[in-house]
Amino acid sequence: MNNKRTEFFAMVLVLLSGTAMALSTDSEQPIYIDSDSQNLDMNTNTVIFTGNVYLRQGSIRLNADKVVVTRPSGEEGVEVIDAYGKPATFEQTMDDGKKINGEAFDLRYETGKSFLTMKRNAVLTQEGGNQVEGQKITYNIDKQLLVAESDDSSRVTTVLQPQSKQEKN
Repeated sequence: MNNKRTEFFAMVLVLLSGTAMALSTDSEQPIYIDSDSQNLDMNTNTVIFTGNVYLRQGSIRLNADKVVVTRPSGEEGVEVIDAYGKPATFEQTMDDGKKINGEAFDLRYETGKSFLTMKRNAVLTQEGGNQVEGQKITYNIDKQLLVAESDDSSRVTTVLQPQSKQEKN
C-alpha cells in the first residue's frame, strides 16, 4: 500500500474514532416526507417529491429541492432515496447523542444498507468539528466506513480537531 493511501486511512480512522453507531432505531422508524408536490408512478414504484422537500426517519433529517424514492420490486424497507439540491443536506444522530451532518448537490441514501453516497461538493462533518470534503463521499453508517474521493480539479480535504475541542462540543 502506498504511503498516501496509508496516511488517508489513518486520518479516517482518527476522524471516526470515538464515535458511536448510528441511532440503532432509525431503520425501524417510518419515513415521513413533506414537499410542495409529489408524483407517484405505481408501475415503477417511484415517487418524485419536488419543492422544499423535507424527509425524516427517526433521527435522520434530509432537506432537498427534489427527492426521488424508489422501492425496488416494491419491497418495503429497502428504499433508495435520491436527493438533489444546492446543496441537499443530511443529518443523523448517533447512539451517543452526537450528530453527523452531510451536504452535497447529489445524495443517495439506501435505507436497507444504511449507506449514504454524496456527490459533487460533498462535505461530511462530525459533531466536534471533524470534517471530510471531496467530490464523492460514501459512508456506511452502521459500520462507520467512510471513503472520500477527489477528481482531477480538486483534492480530498480532512480537518481533524484536537481532542480537547471535540470534548467541549
